Amino acid sequence: MNTKHPLRRTLPACLSLTVAVLGANALATENPGAHRHGHAQLQVAVEANRVDLIFTSPAHNLAGFERDARTPEEEQRLEDIAEWLSSQPLVDVNAGSCTVAAAEVHASGAPHDRHHQDHHDHHDHHDHDDDGHGQEGHREYEVTQQLDCSDMSADQTFTAEVMARFPEIEVLSVQWVSETAQGSARLEGGQTGFSLGD
Repeated sequence: MNTKHPLRRTLPACLSLTVAVLGANALATENPGAHRHGHAQLQVAVEANRVDLIFTSPAHNLAGFERDARTPEEEQRLEDIAEWLSSQPLVDVNAGSCTVAAAEVHASGAPHDRHHQDHHDHHDHHDHDDDGHGQEGHREYEVTQQLDCSDMSADQTFTAEVMARFPEIEVLSVQWVSETAQGSARLEGGQTGFSLGD
């Protein structure tokens, strides 16, 4: 579902702060402080052919676990994830013309933090690890990207490539802002596209 609201004034040249504030306020209203497996958030700011993104997700959605890597295979998996997040556009246009101009990838949170687990709304087999250290805790990824996308339009449609790469993301909450409008979308059930015109 997409929603769009016109802006009452022209946005400043730098939209990064605007989208951060917009996203933080809207997402806090929708999902106050919850860490939910299967859910992720994406904030998008569009100005001309530049797209600024902030993506946040539980590590479980990307890696399949939130503890420290235990094997060379798991270490390689984390390296591959960081490489993809820093080099591939999280969203793209239909023509596939977006390229990553700059990116930062951060993984934060305590992998063995026990006392926050009780607010999960479900139990899964990842809550306990097999070496007796107990619950995994909340490890999060935060990714910022600046994309260059050619031939952008005012009602541009984007595809959330991050959902194709990481199928454990079941719901992606998108908050977007352009030079003339702002809106939101909730991608789930196989949906991967959102439009600035909706």
